[in-house]
Amino acid sequence: MKDYLYLDDNDDGHQSRFRVSDTPRFEYLFNEKRYSEALNEINEMLKIDSGYENWNLKGRVLDRLSRFDEAIRCYDNSLKLNKTTDTLINKANTLYCWTKVTFFPEGNCKKALELIDLAINTLPDTEDGSEFYFLKAEILEGLNNLPESYKCYLIAYNEYDKLKAFEKQTFYLKNTSDTLINIVGSSFYNFTPKTGDILTLIKDDENEHDADAIAVVSDNETVGYVANNDYTLIDEVKSASEIRNSIPNNQKIEILFTYIGEYVIARLISH
Repeated sequence: MKDYLYLDDNDDGHQSRFRVSDTPRFEYLFNEKRYSEALNEINEMLKIDSGYENWNLKGRVLDRLSRFDEAIRCYDNSLKLNKTTDTLINKANTLYCWTKVTFFPEGNCKKALELIDLAINTLPDTEDGSEFYFLKAEILEGLNNLPESYKCYLIAYNEYDKLKAFEKQTFYLKNTSDTLINIVGSSFYNFTPKTGDILTLIKDDENEHDADAIAVVSDNETVGYVANNDYTLIDEVKSASEIRNSIPNNQKIEILFTYIGEYVIARLISH
């Protein structure tokens, strides 16, 4: 590296020092966004010096040309010679950009998920990975994997206490022998379910919209309904249609928790 002197833009009469690489032409072309010319320049440089720094530089310019797969190969060549933090960050950022175009507009969620996982695993622990987890959350949402998407959002926001609680909820849902339901419509009835609330299920035989409707009642007032549509159900809960013929008309339930911020999970209390 060579040292050069310059006067700061906010010149106060003091000289400042900065460092410029030994490849001023490449840096000039790169900074001017003349990437095709910069690529030619770095290819010539690699004929003379195929060290890790030049492979890293080639990866940078290929990234700007959106030739992501080639950029990754260059970073890998660099990392084989010297596993520097700078190259790891560049590789992770290229994978992030590649993920974005794969997810949208290409719409290839499966490949995008593979790429963002590789990006996250590549990014050094010292770097902020929030944007990487935001993107992964969006991809998982596109794949309709809402629990994993929610986890990624919590990680992105550094909500680790909520993440721990959510993982406990998920474990319970997958392992309990309790019969579970999801309650919908509480906001319409201005009712806020709370953990530990004991409510009553009443079969709504007069419901003109759903012959299997089951109302959720508190103090003789309807405060919601047992979910009975695919878009309001998750795998671990039963629909109104599934439980209607097996419960009495005053079945008690206990509110457990709100899952993924939208599913009000309750369990049927055994008589």
